[in-house]
Amino acid sequence: MIKEVVFKMFNWRWYFTSFITLFVGVFCWLTILILPISNFTWTFFSAFPFIVGIVSFMLGISRLFKKDEFKNGLFQCLLSFCVFMMLGVMFAFFPPKSPYKAYTGIKNPKNARFAMPLKISAGGEKDLIEVNGQDILLYDNLRPGTYKYDVFLNKIEKGKVYLKIFDFNTNRILSAAEVKKKSQIDVFNSTNELKEFNLDDDFIVEEGDWGDYYGSKVEVWFKPEDDTKPERRILSKNYVIQGS
Repeated sequence: MIKEVVFKMFNWRWYFTSFITLFVGVFCWLTILILPISNFTWTFFSAFPFIVGIVSFMLGISRLFKKDEFKNGLFQCLLSFCVFMMLGVMFAFFPPKSPYKAYTGIKNPKNARFAMPLKISAGGEKDLIEVNGQDILLYDNLRPGTYKYDVFLNKIEKGKVYLKIFDFNTNRILSAAEVKKKSQIDVFNSTNELKEFNLDDDFIVEEGDWGDYYGSKVEVWFKPEDDTKPERRILSKNYVIQGS
């Protein structure tokens, strides 16, 4: 009974659920703006409007198969899609606030030197930095605890590189399976000139929380295409990171 009432309410007019989706989107945007940033706040209130948008679109599809409702169903699907895209632009290009905090309070009893992850904008533009030798550049990828990287290599045979990330103080490997699987890049450079290789996907470091910064050791490992040759570490660099 309650289920039928709720369904009829949401399917009252073909445009009704799209207006609800837009209202929910604005409400969630403002909620993120007002509340303190946390993993739950950012994830839930960023995802919820799009879930409502998908429901609105599915209800539009259901109208397509009802007698005398095809036209309204088509309008509902189109409007739902437009609202969905509008919310996508709003959350991607005009986020209510940055989820990042200042890089302070790093746990570093060994007084080692660390590099800071570079930034990637919502449009995909990366910070520019000069590279003079083989190097790895780690990037924050929009959401805390999520990273991409570029690696600069010369004179290397065909194969794949991937990362291993360790907690600097405990030497405990972090998110080993996730990082190894998601950080692989095909590489080959027969010359002595540096060549840049980019990770298209991203990977997540689960350990820790947003704003809980700590030192890490990021290692680049190489797996030759020739299976008879052993894997080897080719680069290592200390970075400040945070978990997701």
